[in-house]
Amino acid sequence: FTGATADRKGCFELAHGGTLFLDEVGDMPASLQVKLLRVLEDGQVTPVGAAHPKKVDVRVIAATNADLEARISQGVFREDLYFRLARFNLITPPLRQRMQDVPMLAEHFLRQFATEMGIKPPTLECEALAILKTYHFPGNVRELKNIIERALIESGGEVIRPGHIHLLRRPKTVAASVSTAIFEKDMAPVLPLNLAAAEDLLIQRALRETGGNIADAARLLGVHRTRIYRKLSQELPADAD
Repeated sequence: FTGATADRKGCFELAHGGTLFLDEVGDMPASLQVKLLRVLEDGQVTPVGAAHPKKVDVRVIAATNADLEARISQGVFREDLYFRLARFNLITPPLRQRMQDVPMLAEHFLRQFATEMGIKPPTLECEALAILKTYHFPGNVRELKNIIERALIESGGEVIRPGHIHLLRRPKTVAASVSTAIFEKDMAPVLPLNLAAAEDLLIQRALRETGGNIADAARLLGVHRTRIYRKLSQELPADAD
């Protein structure tokens, strides 16, 4: 074929006798869906420029973020291909439903990016990890990965602190409730006249409104997040770790 200087094996040939992972299969164009379906049904591929098909023995694992059944009803994903791929389904819950995995994943990405940069993996400060553990991660694991990479770059390889954590997308409800979340009409009589006690109540309210997200609570209150950290640390007993 035009421009060919040597034989080249395709993905299915290279994976012969093994496993081929297809990521984001839900975004596959219709023309490619037809070809994939044919390979899965016949177990054969025809290399570009070849006159005869070749037999391949490949286990296919496909992943997608898309709702394939919805894509089928929209006419953008083939139903016959779906049934070929969906012989055994494994649903991975979004990160916000398994927040216990955040510390492990954060450490993993820190090691990964540090290795790529040729530096020693830094530690993640407890306060920085606390921010991550209360975030809702609409972008799932990929978003956590991006946040960690940026934090490592900004820290210059030093300890990852709260100021290095930049949440890429904020909950829409936070921005919408800035003007009303705290200073509601029926709240004024409840606030104590003692300034410190009133501050405690406002911080607790803001944390409830943001699901415990310190960065978002600080934005609601119009203060720096360190003020909330300081206030929370004052509430710990003297012998607390």
